[in-house]
Amino acid sequence: MLKPSRVRTCILYDPEDGKIVHTHKEITIASGLERADAEIEARVRKFATKPDRDPKKLRVIFIEDTRAKGRHYKVDSATSELVPVDTP
Repeated sequence: MLKPSRVRTCILYDPEDGKIVHTHKEITIASGLERADAEIEARVRKFATKPDRDPKKLRVIFIEDTRAKGRHYKVDSATSELVPVDTP
């Protein structure tokens, strides 16, 4: 079984309200090609392009993904950290 040597999660969010609009998990397999952050970011912005959304206005953070399943999060624009959001 192949094992990952590195796992990075790239989050694209709106700095106005911290809403996460796209997440991408990049897994590098041992001795595999590791993409640069800029390349990952460019791909994520391309995936997040929609007619009503300008991806150039969105911000990106890379995290070690420790999000709990079943929880919702947003990004605190002041600290660039994930914060849990209570959902109704």
